[in-house]
Amino acid sequence: MKNNISKGRVLVVAGIAAVGVLIGAFYLRTVPANFVRYLIWRFTSTAFVTKGQVSVGDTDIHYVSYGSGPPVLLLHGGLSNRLSWFSQLPRLVESGRRVVLPDTRGHGDSTLGSTELSYRLFAADAATVLDRLSIEKTDVVGWSDGGNTALLLGRYWPQRVRRMVLISANFNPAGLTPEAQKETSEPSRGIVRWLKRWWTGAGDRLRELEIRVKRMWQTRPNLQRADLATITAPTLVIVGEADVVSTSHACLMAEWLANGSLAIIAGGHFTPVTQAQRVNELMLEFLNPVTSVGIPAPPFMNNHPSE
Repeated sequence: MKNNISKGRVLVVAGIAAVGVLIGAFYLRTVPANFVRYLIWRFTSTAFVTKGQVSVGDTDIHYVSYGSGPPVLLLHGGLSNRLSWFSQLPRLVESGRRVVLPDTRGHGDSTLGSTELSYRLFAADAATVLDRLSIEKTDVVGWSDGGNTALLLGRYWPQRVRRMVLISANFNPAGLTPEAQKETSEPSRGIVRWLKRWWTGAGDRLRELEIRVKRMWQTRPNLQRADLATITAPTLVIVGEADVVSTSHACLMAEWLANGSLAIIAGGHFTPVTQAQRVNELMLEFLNPVTSVGIPAPPFMNNHPSE
């Protein structure tokens, strides 16, 4: 009898695992193809490339810029790095944009430094990168922590921002689901920790980076309705149906922003990867609006970089 029960449990677990694998394969089926396309583009593209770093206190912020034309600043998420935009970068450059990708401090090729982390600090770092590249005003696309940083950039550096696309962003910690809030106090372990060492580019400094990033997640950002109302740049808020940011929170963000709009799409927190085609469509349509006569409106005059 006990053996039958044990066998039954094994079959149930195996069934659940099989369903999980099938669901994962369904949502991730386009990821390898997108990454292969990125690699082909990266090694065959003739787009102009600029690499460099700016020093801010005891931190060096690394950045890469591709292409020419009206600029767009891509801000990646927490415990990630600039390469997470592999599904968006080629499309933006091919659409005639200059794409600027900084690594947030402590992530990728940027050093961590000793300053306590905050989204306002990240926004200041981004503004410093724009200064180095002589970009006065830019469109901004931010994913997760990058979206939170974009909010602070729009709040405190409004003259630098033309339009914003915020993907899976939250304006205060209450916008996270209970499961996501629990993660802010738990360190990564096992295979997840190994993957984050690679995905963040942090390597041996991951432990300190994760502690400081998750400490920031517990209390920041801390924007109120009145703060969002001061952000005047036209802003598209994108959230996944199964995101770690609740759809109700995203709805409030879009409503309280001075010029906000909302798109709820299939997927979770990784839609720029798992739903890349839909995200790219929404992003390009919003950043390049069409006039009433069907002609794409010119984004703005580009600022020539000082190489």
